[in-house]
Amino acid sequence: MTGLLTNLFSGACLLALLSQSALYILAAPLPGAAADTDASSDSAPGYLSDATSWKFAGAMLSVPRSSIAATSVGHLALFAGGRLQNNSYSDVVDIFNRQTNKWTTARLSVARSEIGAGSLAGRYALFAGGFDSSFRPMSLVDVYDTETAQWSTISLNTPRGAPRLLDLGETTAIIGGLSGDLQYLSRAVDYVSADLKISNATIPSAYPQFGVAVSDRDCGIGLFTSGYQNNKPGERFNDFQPSNQSTLFVANDSSASFSQAPAFPSPRWGAGGAASNGLFAIGGGHLFGDGTTEPLTTVLDRVDLFSASTGQWSSTPLKLSVPRDYPMVQAIGDYIVFVGGSDVSKDFDILDTQSGSFIQGLKHRPALYTLRTDAAAVTIDDCLMIIAGGLVNQGRNATASVELFDACRT
Repeated sequence: MTGLLTNLFSGACLLALLSQSALYILAAPLPGAAADTDASSDSAPGYLSDATSWKFAGAMLSVPRSSIAATSVGHLALFAGGRLQNNSYSDVVDIFNRQTNKWTTARLSVARSEIGAGSLAGRYALFAGGFDSSFRPMSLVDVYDTETAQWSTISLNTPRGAPRLLDLGETTAIIGGLSGDLQYLSRAVDYVSADLKISNATIPSAYPQFGVAVSDRDCGIGLFTSGYQNNKPGERFNDFQPSNQSTLFVANDSSASFSQAPAFPSPRWGAGGAASNGLFAIGGGHLFGDGTTEPLTTVLDRVDLFSASTGQWSSTPLKLSVPRDYPMVQAIGDYIVFVGGSDVSKDFDILDTQSGSFIQGLKHRPALYTLRTDAAAVTIDDCLMIIAGGLVNQGRNATASVELFDACRT
């Protein structure tokens, strides 16, 4: 059984998760294995491993805004909702098609911000929850069907703002978020299946957590970790602390299951993450100090790695070229790219998941054109990274500017 499943996965993400009821086999290539970057189909153009050859282009959103929800499905990138310059919320959805190189617009059913965004079954874009103009958490999920170009809505079992989404293939998990009650952080999980049916569960963690959600769709696994937790849920005064809780989600037919994963080794606020080849990288963030013996805020350059092949965190963290707080993190082929989160550097930090180390010595390192915060980032076809909107001029102005970094082979 194990050998058969391993062969079926062709070495793409190897993780054996043993439980009392099931054995899940996922596969992952060994570090140093040759990368297959050739275009195998129209939907998989492959990527250019030489980062100095990536092309840059600019564009504009239809409306300047920050706190945008972004996801990609197939050849499309969608940027939905967000906060306008006057602090009101937007219902605009800007849609970019990589095949046609064209932008179009659509509308959410309700204007809102702090929306969770993700994809499902290679077909649907999901925009889940958020806050309305009265700052009430919402149960609404706007669904865009890329095959029919039609919009519909479904509902979460528990309304919440800023939920985290994990695309596990035929199932997407919508995790946690801001609940708006005394607990403040939610433990709720909604699973959306490929037929748009919703089921629900609750993470039995010690404390409700607002973490980082990173999925490896090809492997059908996702990791919910880091961020912060409320150590006094249900009490009048919350006690927010950086969290070391980690939960591993695994696709299971048309649903998914989760289990406790090893503790995150360096709890902190404001980290970002992405995954490729079964390697999950969580980097950047900050810690708070007392302001007397230590700074009030210390921004970090640390990157922690979780391996699907071992089910463990690496004992040796990596370092970014500069400290980054709330960095934008995206996977491009075998690479994981960290950008932003720094007011001193526009450069990319590029982690090669085949070697497990950052690429060094690039003469022409890809870099942002405009420093920004609270921007959206997404990757189309595993090779075109788009950074859109956000705040510029030290957070004073919302921007409509878009930066496209094209690593596609075709």
